[in-house]
Order: sequence, then C-alpha cells, then structure tokens
Amino acid sequence: MKSKLLTLTLAAFVAMTLKVSAQATPATLGAAIINNGFETWSANPPIIPAGWEVAPASTIAAASVTQVTNSSTVTPVQSGSFSCKLINTAATYTPGIMAGTAVSVTAGTGYQISYYARGKGTISAEVTDGSAATSSANYSAANGQSVNGKGWHHYFQTVIAPTTTNNAQFCLKVKSTGTYTNSSGVSITGIDVDSFVVQPYTPIPASLYDIQYTTASSGNSPFFGQFVSQTGGIVSGIILSSTGKTGYYVQTSGANTWAAALVFDQTNVANVAVGDSVTFKCAVDEYFNMTELVQISNFVKVSSGNPIPSIPVNTQTIQQEQYEAMLVNIQGASVQTYSANYGQGTIADATSGGVPCTFDFKAGFYSPNGTATSGSSGNPGYQPILTTVPYCVTGNVNYEFSAYNIVPRDSNDIKKNCLVLGVEKHNNNLNATMYPNPVANQFNIALPFSASKVNVSFTDVLGKEVLTNNNLTGNNVSINDINLAAGVYVVKIVADGKTQVVKIIKQ
Repeated sequence: MKSKLLTLTLAAFVAMTLKVSAQATPATLGAAIINNGFETWSANPPIIPAGWEVAPASTIAAASVTQVTNSSTVTPVQSGSFSCKLINTAATYTPGIMAGTAVSVTAGTGYQISYYARGKGTISAEVTDGSAATSSANYSAANGQSVNGKGWHHYFQTVIAPTTTNNAQFCLKVKSTGTYTNSSGVSITGIDVDSFVVQPYTPIPASLYDIQYTTASSGNSPFFGQFVSQTGGIVSGIILSSTGKTGYYVQTSGANTWAAALVFDQTNVANVAVGDSVTFKCAVDEYFNMTELVQISNFVKVSSGNPIPSIPVNTQTIQQEQYEAMLVNIQGASVQTYSANYGQGTIADATSGGVPCTFDFKAGFYSPNGTATSGSSGNPGYQPILTTVPYCVTGNVNYEFSAYNIVPRDSNDIKKNCLVLGVEKHNNNLNATMYPNPVANQFNIALPFSASKVNVSFTDVLGKEVLTNNNLTGNNVSINDINLAAGVYVVKIVADGKTQVVKIIKQ
C-alpha cells in the first residue's frame, strides 16, 4: 500500500510542478565553437570549402560539394561572397561535409546547430567523436529539415555529445535533393548552405507550458533547437500511422491552454497508454510549424489511469496556438465537406459563427464506427453524413496544411447525433417541448401536464453540474438569467418522476 501511495503522490507532484512552477526560459547559449560561412575555398581541385572535410571516401563525394557565388545563381548568397552547395539524390543520408577542425565537446552537453539553407531536399546535422570513417559514436538531430524554395531560411537543430572528446566533428548531411524551379526562372539544384554556427548550452527542465507558450508570430516554441532535461505529462492520445504506433500526445493535468505537445517516440510508444503519467528528456523541434518533442531519452512511466478530460472549443477557437496538441471536444458540429479519399473535411458548430475547421476522420482508424473508407495512408476511416446530422467530436489538435485541425483518436471519439453524453438513454417519455435552442438568457419548458414538482439541471461537457432550479411547478416553466459561458450543455428535466434530457447550445 505504501509503494502505491508513493507512486500516486509522485504522479501528482509531477503534474503539479509542471503546471505551477515559474515559467522557465531557454538555456543560455555559449560562445560559438564553430562559426563558418564558407567564405574560403581551396585553390586546387577538388575545390572544397576550407576547414571542411569531404574525405575519407565514406563521406559525400567532392564533386557533390560545390561553390556558389552571386554570379552563379539568380538570387544572392545568404552572407558574404560564397555559400556551399550539397547534392545527394539518394533517399538515404550520405555522411556529408564535416567541419575539418576538431573541437572539444562534453558528454551530456547540448549543442545548438544553426544554418541557412535553400533549394530542394532534406538536410540534417550530426556530431561525431572523430572522422566519418572511424567514428565509434555519433548523435544526429532527429528530424531532417525539409528545404523547398529559393529563399534562405534559418534552420535550427540540436544534438547531445555522446562522449567527452577533443576530436569531435560536426557534420552536415543531405538526401533526396532535387531541383527547385518556379515560374520566375529561378532554378536551384541541390541544397545551398551558409552561415553554419554551433553553440553549446546546458539543457534545463521545462514544463509543457514553458515549451509551448510563445508570443512569436511564427508560433515556434522558445525552446526550438534545444534539449530539455526533463518534461512530461499525461498521455492523452496514441498516434497511429499505416506503419503502426509512432508516438503520443502528452498534456498537463488540469490545464486548459498552452499545456500539451506531440511526442515522436517510436521506442517507448509500445508501452504507453492513454492516462499514463510519463516524464522524459527530449529535444524540441518544429516540424512543418507543429511543435514536436523528439529524441526521447530517460523515459519513465510514473503512474497509469490518470484522468485526462477534453477541453471544450468550437471550430473557430480551435485555430489558436494555445490549443496545439491538446485534447479538445467540439459539440453539435455539422460536416460541411468530406473527402473519402483523404478522410478529411470541414466542420462548423453553432457557436463559431459559421467559421469551420478541418478534421481528420482517417488517422488511426482500424475499427471504424461507420462506413470504412480507404484513406490516403491505407487506413480505414469514418465516413460522416453531410450537413444534416450533428456530430460531437473529441480529438487532439494537430497542425496540417496551414491550419489546426481536430484528429479523433479512434471511432469512439466521433458521435453521430451527439450521443457522446448518452442523452437518449436517460429519457423517460416526458415529451416536453423546450425552446429556444441556441439559448441566450432564458430557456422555456412546455410540459404536457401540470407538474407538482419540476427539477431542472444544466451539466457541462465535462460532466459537471453548473446550474440547478428545483421545486418548480406548473406546465410552463422558464429558467431565466442563464449566466453560463458559451458552449454545449445537457439539460435534465425531472417532472413528477418523468425524465427528459436534451442538449442545448448556450450563446
């Protein structure tokens, strides 16, 4: 009994400290140990950037590393007179150019790597304890950065040194490079890189709020490009793809905004379930404008069976950064558009002023509640009825195609006719008429008989009773001055032992 109590106490402590502690700020970056703008090149073939290796043979071929000047491209280099072009058309990374001068690194220390890139392909970074040919330990940034455009974009990645050594080298790798072209005549083959900088820092612990809260117009996490020594929360959903489980969502217990994140973790996901309290070390990445926690280590499952209620939103408010990755619910929404091919479409609810949001009724559906359709990933999906049927949808908020959408975890998160609250099974032939709906400040109940006792209660979508009116009488009852927040509520009427339960929308 003592050990169980200790576990539960620890779980509560983790949730509490992550929620209420003062906001942490990103670790301070140290002086750059590498700062190279590819300004100096060798005079004799192969012409390669000075201070960089393209040998031994296991690295990218010298012919695939070329000098870029302002005169050799239709757009200027990022800084100075030169940048460096890398080409590798294979779908796998080839160990690429390495900073030739060995530097000292310390095991466990974080190193933020920043650089500018343009062109087409995928680029990533790595630190090794020696040359590419003899390295016995290396650590790569988890997600390669997708490059596709003529403009220079500033990329940030982070690595942890695997060992303490004086012979470390930092490496740039590319794969799947092609040619970027546009109608203006711009044509860039491969990936051009410039202004490569490496700065050390000491990872610090941070809550999900620390990681997510931002006032930046980009929406990027303030910890983007850094490791966090510890964070965590309650698992609110498992991420499924056509290849199986790839990660999960975590959320701080009791929080309503800025308190969730998507975790890309193919190693530990097999051992987690919704309701688990977990802690871990991670790197913070931005993957197509969605904050992701990657490179998971020091994973600990603290406890299981923790409640994780969804947060009520509507199809307009869901588009706010503060709800990213959170488990939310939308009530009484109609499906406006739907693509059976992709399993995606748009929905709008009565409280959003007609502003729709996108949804994904495809991801993770293996036992659909409805007609199975083949989505683009090969998974079955849920085929809704357009416009005429109200749906209640629960799911995590994900960022795709330049907008936030709601992604149900499975078919149980989609309720046709909004049966999610079990309205119908509580009815007992009262047959009252209730109006208006949506409700402003007054709700009227017309009974088919004159009742000696009428009790009326309002319950929110989280199951909390928020308003009651008891011991009313008569056959026409009115509830006035309904001082409730806008949203969906269940109204239960009990009149002389007969019951009726309906769902209303409060404006």
